[in-house]
Amino acid sequence: MSNPIEIDIAQVVEAKSGKKLPRWIARLLQRLIHEREINDILKRHSDKEGVAFFRALLQDLSVQVRWRNPEALPEHGRYLFVCNHPLGAIDGVGLSLLLAERYGDVRYLVNDMLYNLRPLRSIFLPVNTYGAQRRESVAMLQEAMQSDLPIGTFPAGYCSRHLAGRVQDRDWHKSFIHLATTYQRDIVPLHFVGRNSRHFYLVDRLRRRLGIRFDLSTALLPDEMFRTRGRSFEIIVGSPIPWQEVAQWEGSAHAQAQRIRSLSYALATELRP
Repeated sequence: MSNPIEIDIAQVVEAKSGKKLPRWIARLLQRLIHEREINDILKRHSDKEGVAFFRALLQDLSVQVRWRNPEALPEHGRYLFVCNHPLGAIDGVGLSLLLAERYGDVRYLVNDMLYNLRPLRSIFLPVNTYGAQRRESVAMLQEAMQSDLPIGTFPAGYCSRHLAGRVQDRDWHKSFIHLATTYQRDIVPLHFVGRNSRHFYLVDRLRRRLGIRFDLSTALLPDEMFRTRGRSFEIIVGSPIPWQEVAQWEGSAHAQAQRIRSLSYALATELRP
């Protein structure tokens, strides 16, 4: 058994701020992110990594995720799976697991911070969303894109919020359009059916109304993950879009990305159970 990883949220915050946290704030943060429960999971499954770790996590939470319209899933080939991001944690876990079970393996585009989760490095591809890519990360991305492995991504890069009267992603980043056309990967739009608690969206609305820059709702995502305990979710599969077709679409890459975003959300009404 490998040495278990342990999260110490107070240590992380102190390292970033350069200041010692009062004990009561440290304890509040520990409860907020479920530090004890997360460390228990990491300890019990320290011998697992990648898809095996995801499978164990879903079993611990008694969460089930299944396909809707699975007949639309393509056979083995070079595909880029793009999906909305309503939950912030379990949606990524569930989608990665289902793709791996269908195709034998999977790679997933994530930000640099998530790549620091060592049990998941075998399936994660780090993407720096705020600066230049490191040479090692670029090489990893190119190798994966040139392979036949299925690659998944949440193009919003950010968990859904309550916007314009409904829960939805913000605009999708255009980078997946460039990846699909550059590496000749057809795009498969997906829609994950689910949402976080009312409390989560209320906190986010209050934060924005009060002009608070710190994203309080993101700090609630670990709690939202544990709130999914015992629930079932579905991922709706749309028809693959040939990369050649995307390359011929009019408009900017940003506009093309929003077009596919709209297709993802349309699946929720077009393919109702």
